[in-house]
Amino acid sequence: KSQGGFSPAWPPSYCCLPLCSMPESLEPEGFHAADDGEGSDVDGPSTDPALRLREQELTRDVPALLEVMNRTSGEVNVFEKQLTQAQENYRHLFERWNRLFDELRGHYGGSIDRARPYFEAGQRLKIATQSVQAAVRDFSAAASQHAQAKTELRAVEERLGYGAHKLALDGDQQDGLSKCTVRVLKCQEERDLRERDYARALREYQEAQEAVDAWRSQVGDSTIRRALPGWKQLQRHQQRLEEEQARIAKLAEKTKAAKASYSKSMRELDRISMSVHSARREHSREQESTSARCSATDEVSSQPSAPEETPPEVVPELELPKVELPKVEMPLELPENDLPTARSAPARAWCAEDHLKLLGDDGPFA
Repeated sequence: KSQGGFSPAWPPSYCCLPLCSMPESLEPEGFHAADDGEGSDVDGPSTDPALRLREQELTRDVPALLEVMNRTSGEVNVFEKQLTQAQENYRHLFERWNRLFDELRGHYGGSIDRARPYFEAGQRLKIATQSVQAAVRDFSAAASQHAQAKTELRAVEERLGYGAHKLALDGDQQDGLSKCTVRVLKCQEERDLRERDYARALREYQEAQEAVDAWRSQVGDSTIRRALPGWKQLQRHQQRLEEEQARIAKLAEKTKAAKASYSKSMRELDRISMSVHSARREHSREQESTSARCSATDEVSSQPSAPEETPPEVVPELELPKVELPKVEMPLELPENDLPTARSAPARAWCAEDHLKLLGDDGPFA
């Protein structure tokens, strides 16, 4: 509230919303797009098609919300101005009532003070009479509806009861009977409620009537008749005070409703702003993750590939020809003179030569 008016506060977090379609009349002074300092590096609508569509979906209600805020802020200013005027009028009327009461007291003496309880009791009796009349009207209407519902239920029961020993109720008939029964029960509850209201209003009326009779006998008819003209003047001023008080209450209620609507729109704008920030941060993280994966793939593809290991050559096994050695029949016993001795070198030479001769020249060891 500034200088008797309502100044709407524009939160800086709303500046992130892409409001390109917002009318200039709704833009507050100094409103401009700015980043939020939390990963949102885009001042206006995003250039990415997917993110732009997401932001358009999130911010489709922003123009309507700003229109509501613009309208309700104007209503609050008007209502608060009218409320201030009504409060000022009430203050002036109350001061005039006090001056009039002092004048009447000086003119009529103590009659006004002595008759005042009687007049106040009469005022309460008047209000109680109006309450009784309203309760009677409501009770009569409820009783009439209850009687009509009972008549309809009785008609349905008679129609369905004709030949009931031959026919069974179908679904529609059961549904109609159930609806009539429920309506009778609801009307009965409403009638009982209005009857209790009427009994309470009648009791208040009787109490007010008893209070008026008691004060009349205590004050006296002569005092009442003398103070009656002055009291009527006070009553006219009192009625104007009550009307102004009712007007103040109505304006206060309208102001409260307009402020509540403005606050609701502001909270909704704040929620949209946070959603846009979250969408941008998520999109930024997805782009960073994609860029990191692409960079890793490029680094792997740019590195030289390692030479492939060749399996060792398998060397084929050399198959040696099978040579059958000739069988040499050795004598089982040699004469002692023919046995070579270790101390006989010619004998060892002879033995070697004999073996070579036995192997032959065409063997593998020739």
